[in-house]
Amino acid sequence: MFIKGIYGREMFETWYKMAALIQSGLDLSPIITHRFSIDDFQKGFDAMRSGQSGKVILSWD
Repeated sequence: MFIKGIYGREMFETWYKMAALIQSGLDLSPIITHRFSIDDFQKGFDAMRSGQSGKVILSWD
């Protein structure tokens, strides 16, 4: 198993791989634990800092 973050010049490589996984049907919903409006961005950052979140989504809708 490899765990890899996004950093530096490999960022584009990671984006392309993720795009391919999503297009192939990968369901990301199990890792999304919080959703906030951009107006509530501080709540989103607080959730991330708490250590009790997976992915936090900020929505501009």
